[in-house]
Amino acid sequence: MIVVLAGFWVLSMVSDDGKPPQRDARDAVAGDCLENRGTHADPVLFTIACSDTKADYKVKFSATRQGKCPPEFDEYTERGSRLGDTTLCLTPVPH
Repeated sequence: MIVVLAGFWVLSMVSDDGKPPQRDARDAVAGDCLENRGTHADPVLFTIACSDTKADYKVKFSATRQGKCPPEFDEYTERGSRLGDTTLCLTPVPH
């Protein structure tokens, strides 16, 4: 048992780069920025610092209850989480 716990501790120390853990878009809240690591047609969004030059979108609000964003916003829906679908209304981050 002690060997297993020591192994987990060593693994956590080796994999800990001091950065906060990566969060995907379903965890984003208003004011967060997102990086698209996929394509425009098939986005894969992750929450990152808004000061990062890789930030593509800023979350304005969640439209999860309404299910749709007003037409002036980009819309991203992540399906299949244990809490249901997540719909975010986004604006592009100017570079």
